[in-house]
Amino acid sequence: MDIKMNKINIALTLFVLAFFSLPGLLSFGIRYLPVEVQLPLGATERIYGNKFIEGKLLSPYNNFNGVGLSFKNPNLQNKEEIILKITKENGELTRTTVLSGRTVPDGGFVRFMFEPIADSKGVKYDFTLTSPSSREKDALEVYLSKDSNTPASVIYYKPLSKVVLLRNIYSGWINRFWEDKAFAIFYLGIIFLGFGYLGVGRGKTI
Repeated sequence: MDIKMNKINIALTLFVLAFFSLPGLLSFGIRYLPVEVQLPLGATERIYGNKFIEGKLLSPYNNFNGVGLSFKNPNLQNKEEIILKITKENGELTRTTVLSGRTVPDGGFVRFMFEPIADSKGVKYDFTLTSPSSREKDALEVYLSKDSNTPASVIYYKPLSKVVLLRNIYSGWINRFWEDKAFAIFYLGIIFLGFGYLGVGRGKTI
């Protein structure tokens, strides 16, 4: 009986350790992080020829290095260049990145990555998304936020160090974990009950 209890205790301990250490282990392959989750998607707006779409961004961190957007590309018809330009509020061009429509899946989320902007913390940026070679009939469509007429964009940044990366990963993970408080309390309760049961069960076998 004691051997069986030890095996259960070890298995439960390993499960808890794996659950809480997994975000840290996954961080070794991470090169950039999103600032926030994407807002719920709403309507779409086309980009083609001289028709473009604009948006505004506020970077809360240094090393701002990407923007994520969701697209419609029905039947993967569009294979033209998509150009994202990042400018400061004064109109100064900061970054330009180009992707091919071939890489844009229908309903897919696409990241436009570029060299990190070192001093981007607290800086407001504008972005312009164009596809001048596209035609109206096979134009890409950009998803807007459900509650606004602005693109449903996500900001990315490159962490300054591994320590900062781990801190941000765990803080974000903990925040998301506690978003559903009922699940979080239930999950933690199961763990504590499991350890309590093992402790009481072991005590009775001695």
